[in-house]
Amino acid sequence: MSKKNEGKIFEDNWKASYKKLPFYFLRLADAAKWGRGSDSRFMTTNPFDLLHFKPPYLWLLELKSTSDNRISFYPETPWIKPENVKSQPMIKHSQVKSLMESTQKDNTIPGFIINFREKEKKTKTFEHETYFVHINDFVQFAIESKKSSINREECKKIGVSIDSKKKKVNYTYDIEKFCEDSVKILFREKENTYGN
Repeated sequence: MSKKNEGKIFEDNWKASYKKLPFYFLRLADAAKWGRGSDSRFMTTNPFDLLHFKPPYLWLLELKSTSDNRISFYPETPWIKPENVKSQPMIKHSQVKSLMESTQKDNTIPGFIINFREKEKKTKTFEHETYFVHINDFVQFAIESKKSSINREECKKIGVSIDSKKKKVNYTYDIEKFCEDSVKILFREKENTYGN
């Protein structure tokens, strides 16, 4: 029996954190794929991983988890896939584009849940940290920095820290506090739009 992917464990932990909450949660099914030979495959692309609804707001979220200290994406215009590039960054252009499009609707809060897993090095231990980065802040960061990745410190600077508690093995995330903190971003975006 193969060991479960760490990213899937994070997704399962995140999903389990909704169990006792009174609002709607939906995890979209993973994309289906098939192939014949090395060059032939079919794949449907999900716009994002999940949504949850806590009236009157709808969250559209893409979950990412890494043991590295950074998450990769296409530089400067992460919603466009460069021509003749075969490698795939962790954040796909289609995910960025879908989340960007959802900002056009009222009371939507789209973005990335970025999980940096605990990691030990010879001289330093990196803690388990999770952040919400609103899609508008992510895009602004990508354009202005011209970088092809975002690290822990940058997520901390432009994102919202999400509290978590570790049980024996798994983590539980404070979804309700995350909702309260991320709604503040929505009000900030409205103020920027209307110039209040």
